[in-house]
Amino acid sequence: MLLGIDTANERASVALDDGREINSEHSWRSGNNHTVELASYVNRMMITADVNARSLRGIAVAIGPGSFTGLRIGLGFSKGLSIAYSIPLVGVSTLDILAHMQPKVECVLLTLISAGRKSIVSGRYIWHSGGWKTDGAPYITTWQEVVEETKSGSFYICGELGTVDRAEFGENVMLAPPPLNVRRASYMIAIARKRFDTGDLDEPNALSPFYLRTT
Repeated sequence: MLLGIDTANERASVALDDGREINSEHSWRSGNNHTVELASYVNRMMITADVNARSLRGIAVAIGPGSFTGLRIGLGFSKGLSIAYSIPLVGVSTLDILAHMQPKVECVLLTLISAGRKSIVSGRYIWHSGGWKTDGAPYITTWQEVVEETKSGSFYICGELGTVDRAEFGENVMLAPPPLNVRRASYMIAIARKRFDTGDLDEPNALSPFYLRTT
C-alpha cells in the first residue's frame, strides 16, 4: 500500500493505492489549515481502509514548487512517518503531477502554479514516448508573460488558472478543464510507484522542499 500526501498549496490531497485500485482519496481546500487538518484526514482515511502505518510500502510526497508553509508541513509529516516506521519515501514535483494528469495533445504543455506576488511558476513539457516529459527547468513568470509566450505555436495550459480570461489567449491555446487543474494524490502515487519498484528512493533526512521565488 502506498500513501500519497500533497499539501503544496491551499488545496490538499491524500490517497491510498494498493497497486490494483485507489483504496481511498480525499482532496479539499485547506487554506492555511494544513497543520490542523492533515493528520486528521490521513488517520481517518487509513482507518476507513483498514490500514496502519506498518503496512505501508511507501510514501509519496509533493516537494514543490508551492507554498513555503504548505510544503514544509506535508514534507515534515511524511518524513516523520518514514523515519518512525522505516517506510521508503519518494518526493514528487507538483508540476510533474499536473503534467501526468493531462491527456495527449499535439502541442506544448505548460503547467502553472502560483508563486505569490502575482508571479507564477511554469513548467514546460512535450509529449514523448507515451508521456509528458520536461522540456527545460521550471521558471518564474507572470500572466502577461505567459500570454506573450503563447502567441506563437500551439499550447495546452493547466494548473492554477484562477480567474484567467480565455479571451486573452489566441485560438492556438487550449485551457485544461477545471477537474484537470486540481492536483490529486493518486496521480502522484502513479508517478512515484515506478521509483518504489526500482528502489530509486529519497533519503528522508536529505529530502527538502523545492522553491522558486521572485528576487
